[in-house]
Amino acid sequence: MIPASFDYVRATSLSQAIGLLQDDPDNTKLLAGGHTLIPTLKLRLASPTLLVDLGSIDELRGIDIGDHIRIGALTRHAELLASEKLREALPIFHQAASMIADPQVRNRGTIGGRWPTPTHRPTGLP
Repeated sequence: MIPASFDYVRATSLSQAIGLLQDDPDNTKLLAGGHTLIPTLKLRLASPTLLVDLGSIDELRGIDIGDHIRIGALTRHAELLASEKLREALPIFHQAASMIADPQVRNRGTIGGRWPTPTHRPTGLP
């Protein structure tokens, strides 16, 4: 099936993405990796008027380890597997990343990609 029409914006900053989402939160969807959202759009289970692509927002990428550990929402599962520093600091993340789906999904799927999709949130989280 073909998705309903929508406007598309490739956000270049986190503040731009947040602003677009705040303008119309009920009719705006965020695109990270797309593994959940694209099929949902094709089946017309969601029909946003605006799709905001987060893929160019560098501040949502990467793994920083210092006094705290920060894993950006656009960090791919494969990056968790590849990070020796993360493996040493928090081995559970490496172990979990190795069990996620298959190599294709690990290479494209992002850590935060599924959070905007209510049907995939763990029970009890907003």
